[in-house]
Amino acid sequence: MNLIEDRIRAAARAAAETVAPDSVPPLELPAARTRRFGRRRRGVRSPHATWSTWAPRLAPLAAALAVIALVITLVNVRHTQNRPSATGSSLVAPPNVPAGPPVSSYIRSGQVPPYYVTATQTDAVVHLTVSGASVATIRPSLPGGTMVAVTAAGDGRTFVLGEQSQDRKAVTFYQFRLGSSGRPGALTRLPMSVADGQTLTGLALSPDGTKLAIAVVSGGGVQQVRLYPVHGGPARTWSATGGGPYGATSLSWPVSQRTLAFNWSAGQTRSVRLLNLGTAGGSLLAASRPVVTLGNTANLGQALYIGPEDMIITPDGSAIVGASSEITNIPKNGNITFTTGFPEFSVATGHLTRVVGHWQPNQWHDPEVIDLLWSDASGRVLIGVIKSAGRNWVGVINGNTFTPLNARWALTTTQGLTDFGTW
Repeated sequence: MNLIEDRIRAAARAAAETVAPDSVPPLELPAARTRRFGRRRRGVRSPHATWSTWAPRLAPLAAALAVIALVITLVNVRHTQNRPSATGSSLVAPPNVPAGPPVSSYIRSGQVPPYYVTATQTDAVVHLTVSGASVATIRPSLPGGTMVAVTAAGDGRTFVLGEQSQDRKAVTFYQFRLGSSGRPGALTRLPMSVADGQTLTGLALSPDGTKLAIAVVSGGGVQQVRLYPVHGGPARTWSATGGGPYGATSLSWPVSQRTLAFNWSAGQTRSVRLLNLGTAGGSLLAASRPVVTLGNTANLGQALYIGPEDMIITPDGSAIVGASSEITNIPKNGNITFTTGFPEFSVATGHLTRVVGHWQPNQWHDPEVIDLLWSDASGRVLIGVIKSAGRNWVGVINGNTFTPLNARWALTTTQGLTDFGTW
């Protein structure tokens, strides 16, 4: 296969086969037209052309997903022994990236939380970060029920689960807190829900655990961001029509909690906007401002970032970071280069400040950055997903080093969300 075909097929695989092969338009060499932005780009154009990429826009696809909802009355928690989890097998580092220090060192130093919670279509599981061992399993309350997504507060111990069941009438939420052993305490049913006829597309618990932000698509393609007090009280709602949040990490909080970051797409660009939470609700776009904007084209002397679909704000509020499967550097003079990594952009200026995990893939696109799952306060230590040696790896990224975790990442899509879990 040639290089262009290779990269187009990689895009289809990364999108979990949601795009039919015969829907892929031909790659056009002249700069007469631009194409929509997506996750993958392969092939080299003339250095005198405007650079653009092809791939399906995930936001319209997610908006077309069926509404999944239900009413849940009780959640069952099953404690398990600290035995090796079925989600992972080896802690040997990928062969094509520099190995980082043991994950235990990150946990002892407090750089990475000791526990994480994964959400699947069958249950939610509390894991030890150091080994991947399961500590407890939270089962759906009704037969056939599923977990939609999970979000964490800034303490690494307080979590909120979204749950749905077979009748698909509503999405309900439960809060729980991990004890010192990692076992969850009693689950508390929260007063908010996502009603039938609406699609949950984003979920984020505030750092102090007192507020829950929910992104919803309602009828007519209206995007809403709703902010609820966790234990009851009036909600505030901001609305707009367009390409809103789609993904478990499409909403994110800084520690200040004065703003909320959300992903937005419009025309040929994608951006991260900061919503001013001092407003009473109303227009989502009028109450927010863009801090980072990425296009699907780049000129000579610029860089083009393939992905990331969902970018997050670092807890200290200084940067926006995401996973870029391909970073195309287009110098005014010289050879075009392709790298992969986690680019970080200044909230103050919108400009690139650094790339964490900045690797040079070989001809087989190995390694390739796939997803971002978590960031420390400043964005210097990340947890993300890369593809290397024929498999996906979840690991800690610090500088250009990678420490694998005993966890297996899979593309799980429910209620419009793509979710793995969170720390």
